[in-house]
Amino acid sequence: MAIQLQKETFIQEIFGKIDEYLNTGDPIIREWFLIKSKFWPTFLCTMYLIVVKVIGPSFMRDRKPFELRKTLIVYNLFLVITYSATIYVFIANMIRVDPAILCRNSNVNPNDSTYTIFFVLRKKEKSITNLHVIHHAVLPICGWVLFRTETSGFQSFPVLLNSIVHVLMYSYYGLAAIGPHVQKYLWWKRYLTIIQMVQFILVILFVTTIKPLSGCSAARTSIWVNIVLAVLFLILFYNFYTHSFQPKGSQLKKDFEKIELEGEEISKRNNNGAISETKKFKS
Repeated sequence: MAIQLQKETFIQEIFGKIDEYLNTGDPIIREWFLIKSKFWPTFLCTMYLIVVKVIGPSFMRDRKPFELRKTLIVYNLFLVITYSATIYVFIANMIRVDPAILCRNSNVNPNDSTYTIFFVLRKKEKSITNLHVIHHAVLPICGWVLFRTETSGFQSFPVLLNSIVHVLMYSYYGLAAIGPHVQKYLWWKRYLTIIQMVQFILVILFVTTIKPLSGCSAARTSIWVNIVLAVLFLILFYNFYTHSFQPKGSQLKKDFEKIELEGEEISKRNNNGAISETKKFKS
């Protein structure tokens, strides 16, 4: 009985510490919609996973994929405008406010998790990679924690950098949705992935080097969340890059090996035929 009571007390203390820590951020930001609630962020991310992995595929199993071309063009244009507005807000604040740029107090970033729904409706299963799902399921929770605990503008640089990358990314998606006649202008897809990897390297450098040298204060959670996420997504994006763009070389190698094997088979058949003809001639 005493041991059970100690366990319950210990668990209560842990949840109490977590709750206390989640209330260490800016009191105004903590009252924002979805930031205030501890239930909705987890619920929405869980529903995202259920819809993408269970409900969506089940709904589309016996249906033809939706085209959604016009919808995708409008949606991507909306995201490009939204992220461009985010960049404008950041730069405007950086110019207007006097303190050091790296310490500016600003936290804004649109959520684009709904994009996965289009992949489901169009039956683009190959696009719903582990990278894509982890990215959209984990980041909202991490962002919620940072909103609840951060008081400085430490997140300004990573979010600004991320917004720039997303403008390029959704510009690509929007152009790709226009149709096949635009495909020849989208040769830069692989470089877009490289830019995304460079983004994570810059975030790691910012967190581990530039931030300490600038003297900018930040919650320890922000530092570790940025490092862990940057390293995780750098690995995932590199894995995606090697599987998406490197196989061409290996496939070419397989094609050459296939041609060589076929050539050897033809050569063997010719040699066997020549030997048979020689034997017939001698006999």
